[in-house]
Parts: sequence; C-alpha cells; structure tokens
Amino acid sequence: MDTEYTYEIEFDIVRSSRAAYERWLSRNAIQWVSHQAVGSFTVQHNRNGLSPEIRFRFGFQSLEEWSRFIESEVHTKATQTLHEVSTGLSGTLWEQSAIPLDGDHSAAQGQHLDPVVDKS
Repeated sequence: MDTEYTYEIEFDIVRSSRAAYERWLSRNAIQWVSHQAVGSFTVQHNRNGLSPEIRFRFGFQSLEEWSRFIESEVHTKATQTLHEVSTGLSGTLWEQSAIPLDGDHSAAQGQHLDPVVDKS
C-alpha cells in the first residue's frame, strides 16, 4: 500500500541485549504494527555493519493517523521498552514529494503529487 506519510524509527541493538530485543519483538511488535492507524509496515536491516542497524517504516495516509499512532499507549510502551535494548533510537516523519522535471518548484510544495515524479 502506498502511503502519503512514512514514519521511520531507526536504532542499533545493544550487543549484550540481543536476546532481550528478540523478547521485545515477540511482546510488542504485533500490537505495534497492527495499530488501526498504520496503513503499511516494513522492516529493513543494514547488512553493511553500519548504523543504524534496523529501520522500521510505518506508513500513514494522513497526519491525523500518524498523530493518533504516536500518541497511542501502544506506541509509547513499545518505544519506551525498545529504548532499553537499543541505542541511537530516533524517529523521522517523511511526506511524499516529487522531483519537478520542468523547473517549476512550486508544484512540489503544498500539493499531493502522485507518483513520486509528477509527469504533468
């Protein structure tokens, strides 16, 4: 599902907490990613040994849905407990945009442009 907003949570797992992270996944992941406001979810692992090691990508159709998610008890609990087994935990909200091919940069601001490159 293509979503207008993507919220990325990136982190590294504390080496001595790998087993605790696995327990965290089994206790929190399903409730977290199946929250009613979440339109899509993917997880990415950095195989180059660089930081961040893991990225969770949550997709939302609106800022209201994202706001409901980050203010939810499920999200608060998940991030608080994830913080205990990770380092460098950060979150970034991204909005879909376009690369204007005709030099008109106003089209890329304040409008919904779909797909990523506006062909109009």
